Amino acid sequence: MEFRSRRHLSKKDVKGIIAEMGRLFGEEVASKLIKKKDDVEIAEVDRITQVIFVNGKPRFIRREGLVFPLVSTLYELSNEEDLRTWKRSVVVDAGAVPYVLDGADVMAPGITDADEGIGEGDFVFVVEENFGRPLAIGIALMDGKRMKESKKGKAVKNIHHAKDRLWELTV
Repeated sequence: MEFRSRRHLSKKDVKGIIAEMGRLFGEEVASKLIKKKDDVEIAEVDRITQVIFVNGKPRFIRREGLVFPLVSTLYELSNEEDLRTWKRSVVVDAGAVPYVLDGADVMAPGITDADEGIGEGDFVFVVEENFGRPLAIGIALMDGKRMKESKKGKAVKNIHHAKDRLWELTV
């Protein structure tokens, strides 16, 4: 699988991505992901999915108008940052890791911690509890407080995970 087309984004589009990352993660984290002066391009993967490149490296997914960092981008940052403490993080135990990496949705019993600011329908990222390494990006099916308290049910719909086709395409 390859990218269909690749083009540069306007400064306005870049500012929009910066604003979205700031809203999701805070300004300090957003500045580690993308800057105004970066060379930013977008490439089409399929009808609804695009990959955004920053200075030649794949960094973000844009799907149906929403922008979120790729798991590979978060993985690089996890060498320097503890992603377990970031906004929008959902932490899972070691037993959940192989299932999440196979593309399974995240079940509430496997969650050891979650940002209580997460709302149902929010984009979230899933990290493992021991080292804070990112495993997946998903959509919250319940709020963060309920994720931590619930003993049953799906908590996060997995939409992109390490070792999926986007991972293989961008690593």
